[in-house]
Amino acid sequence: MESSTKEDTYSYYKETANLSKILKIQSYVRMMQWYLPYVNPIINKITSLYQREKKPYIHEPTLFGDDSESNIETLKIAFEQRQKQMKEGELAQTMIGNWIGWNDLGIGHQSGLDCRNKDNTIIMDVKNKHNTCNSGSQKALFDKLSNYKKENPKTRCIWAIVNPKPGCKKMSEKIIYNGVEIEKIQGVELFKLVFSIGNIDYSKQIINIVKRHIHCI
Repeated sequence: MESSTKEDTYSYYKETANLSKILKIQSYVRMMQWYLPYVNPIINKITSLYQREKKPYIHEPTLFGDDSESNIETLKIAFEQRQKQMKEGELAQTMIGNWIGWNDLGIGHQSGLDCRNKDNTIIMDVKNKHNTCNSGSQKALFDKLSNYKKENPKTRCIWAIVNPKPGCKKMSEKIIYNGVEIEKIQGVELFKLVFSIGNIDYSKQIINIVKRHIHCI
């Protein structure tokens, strides 16, 4: 009788543990699947972005350069890779602007900025790299952000940088310009800001999905 009780107890806990695992798996699958309505359309947009007509590589011989076929091929591959990298600002704008609760402002919006969430609590100008702006274009960018901030004091106005300077440890900072506060947010912190819903951060999943797709184009 005692042996039977032990077996029943063991069976109960084993089934409970299995049920717990099943529920966790189901919860994980639901969590992974709910944003598919975002992923499928965005993949089509990204494909269109990367399949646009590309500039052909034109080799320019130099007096001291290596003009061997193997080196020319290496230079061609590097050129094509740079072209892909140059599209990362537009890629990020597409990803952010089409995310749940966000709009891609496109070209010609009166603010001159790129993406805004639908409740107007955040607006941003998205740049590919830390050095995309020279002094003149940075002033123009700050003017746009500060003007929007003055008209919308409760809105966070952000200079968004996709690829920060290597070694940069300060991914977010506040800047006072023309008497108002604007923000500079970079890299991982930028994507966490956008792709978090509640206390769940989906940025890694979204970035990995996009990276896998780009490598297949």
